[in-house]
Amino acid sequence: MSLHYSRRSHFGPFHVHVTENGVSSVTLRLGRVSWQVWSRHRRRPGLSRINLPGGFYYRRDRRH
Repeated sequence: MSLHYSRRSHFGPFHVHVTENGVSSVTLRLGRVSWQVWSRHRRRPGLSRINLPGGFYYRRDRRH
């Protein structure tokens, strides 16, 4: 068994999720639309998603 750390902070429209490895995701929420960027690997952003009303979303994998 091991101990893990996770915390979510809110700074206005920004929501930041922090774990023991650093910032794992950042979300910008504007009304019912939100844009989220999170890291698949610790050093570079991996995925991005835009959430739209009605359960729709657009997801992009940033592998180059």
